[in-house]
Amino acid sequence: MKLDLHTHCMEATGMVAYPSIDLVRKIVKRVNDRGLDGIAITEHDDKEYGFRVKKIVDKSLDSQILIIPGREITVKEMGWAEMVELFLPNGSTFRFLPHPSYPYPGDDGFEYDMNLLQGIEIGNALHDRQINKKRVKEISKKYNLILLKNSDAHTLDEIGSFHNEISLEELYLFTKYSLG
Repeated sequence: MKLDLHTHCMEATGMVAYPSIDLVRKIVKRVNDRGLDGIAITEHDDKEYGFRVKKIVDKSLDSQILIIPGREITVKEMGWAEMVELFLPNGSTFRFLPHPSYPYPGDDGFEYDMNLLQGIEIGNALHDRQINKKRVKEISKKYNLILLKNSDAHTLDEIGSFHNEISLEELYLFTKYSLG
């Protein structure tokens, strides 16, 4: 599946907290135009928006695309770094480090508990120049993290500018592995 796992659709559509069917149609159209199978909606500190969009897509738009609700949060245990949580269809949660090295303190931002994570972005359309890809690959290997490329879209046009070719099963496997 082609999935963009880091988007901010509420910001991309004008900060409307309760999306209408017409607004969700615009999101679906953009995802389809990019040739994606789905997106994760990862608003800052808000998981409800993704669930609202998913409900509209599933109920009123015949599940035309896969919507994975999520959120981007700041985590004290990670030295106040950001983390993205994806609430997967099987009930598990997949967590990854978005835009590593930006804007985190320390040596490339890796001074926190990586054991909380299953993935790390090696590509991020908004912050790609700041990411030390060599360092990210080393961290990925050391902690067995899946490498991801996402848009971090804050506009509809940005959705899908970076994406992953990955199955839900792969994400499920990483959540099981990390749980021991």
